[in-house]
Amino acid sequence: MAKFRRFAFVSTLAPCLAAGLSAQANLNQSRGVLAGAPTAVLVDGGIVAGTDAQTRAHRNGFSGAPTAALPNGSFPPDLQQIFQYHQAPAGIDIDDFSMGRDVVLVVGDGYLQVPPSSWGVLSFSLRQGAVGNITSTQPRIAQEAALGSIGAAMFSWVLPGSNLPPEVVGRVERSHSRQDLGVPVGSEVDGIDVPLMLGRDQVSLVQIEPGFGPLVSPDAIYFTVSSATAPLVPNAWWGSSPALTRSGATILMVDRSSINGPWSQPRVYCAWYELGLLQNEDIDGLAVDAAADKIVFSLVGLARDQFLFADCSTDGIPPAPSVVKSPNGTPISQQVGKAQGDDVDAVCTLDPTIGSTGGPPPAGDDFGSSCGAPGTGLLGVPSVHASAFRRRAGAQTLFDTWMVGWPPVTGVTAGFAIPFVTLGNDPTLFQLAPLQFRNPADPIPGNPRTASLLVPPALSLTGFQVTFRWAAIDANVTELAEAWPVRVFL
Repeated sequence: MAKFRRFAFVSTLAPCLAAGLSAQANLNQSRGVLAGAPTAVLVDGGIVAGTDAQTRAHRNGFSGAPTAALPNGSFPPDLQQIFQYHQAPAGIDIDDFSMGRDVVLVVGDGYLQVPPSSWGVLSFSLRQGAVGNITSTQPRIAQEAALGSIGAAMFSWVLPGSNLPPEVVGRVERSHSRQDLGVPVGSEVDGIDVPLMLGRDQVSLVQIEPGFGPLVSPDAIYFTVSSATAPLVPNAWWGSSPALTRSGATILMVDRSSINGPWSQPRVYCAWYELGLLQNEDIDGLAVDAAADKIVFSLVGLARDQFLFADCSTDGIPPAPSVVKSPNGTPISQQVGKAQGDDVDAVCTLDPTIGSTGGPPPAGDDFGSSCGAPGTGLLGVPSVHASAFRRRAGAQTLFDTWMVGWPPVTGVTAGFAIPFVTLGNDPTLFQLAPLQFRNPADPIPGNPRTASLLVPPALSLTGFQVTFRWAAIDANVTELAEAWPVRVFL
């Protein structure tokens, strides 16, 4: 373990500690558990014509650097390259994709059910033109719509029943803005997959480090095509009865037997009629839990609810897809603050046991070993946002942590930020990095501050618990604001 300097909070610095999240200044910040998270996206429009099947990677953080295409060669998880390899015609429009590592915490007739001691989060995007519901208890979508680039933004919603502080459960945040992702004005994020990027080598996307395996190595890609371009899809992809299965509501897939092996020719994973849909419907948001054969999805248009669930693990004639709803029966489409006419464009679901085989961390907590979970503050309810994500750089493993936001009373002014860690359940604070000066003129809202923890090889994926803790202090040292503590497992 790296050496840290012990530190104790000075009690005289905290007379103005905020009472809650509502006082947070500057709503144009990216916030929440997935703020700054690495993610893979499909981008429709605004980059290069005809590349909406291209997997584009956003690295850890808020730099605003443009998303980067995955490298050529070694058969990366990129549908555009896979289509070219199989000599598919140009012009096939991909609606959404999933690596099959989404964990769908839905049971029965569409009810969300988070396991005890766990937590889950739904990530989603909306079509350009969404307006949100400003009178909702969740106004974040409406606030983003007013900023003008809602189609290129990503949102996160912590699932009800999650074992996290109640102030963050059921809360919608904008996790990534168009500027955070570095995508052009006028573009839309119409595909999201966070697991693909968690833990990957992000220093160089030009060449993946030889011998490096990401925390989650995809061996399948599930995707849907638009109804308008389904006729362009080769007959062989639709199986023995292409006239029956050809549909924008049929889920296709490719897979491979090794990380450097070629991807198979696309084939049907689940036909429209196996989902209880109509052949003329069109899936445009897709989260596949391949291990459980469960799917959360959305459809183009508003004839059905925008968050639907299907269980493909049962035989027989399928019922119509279920509306995804909270344990109290309320559809989640009514809880996230979208307007009735807002069209969900992409979905991704995550929980702490992604890709796991069971057991305590690390064996049963891959997601928790790559994404930080908010915890309870030392000084009450925190008022500043923080996050943390694993990163691979060459032969090293690191955890990057960020703080975003300002002390709620003094607001956007010059000041300081200090990162700390606590180890295991010991409350002793160790200073992680030197004091950092704040920049009120930072063009990135919230002036994100960052620090990194190098994970010693002996501790990597052992499940050793570390909690990142940030303090934001104004220049006159009259107010100290604690950020949400973020727990990770090394």
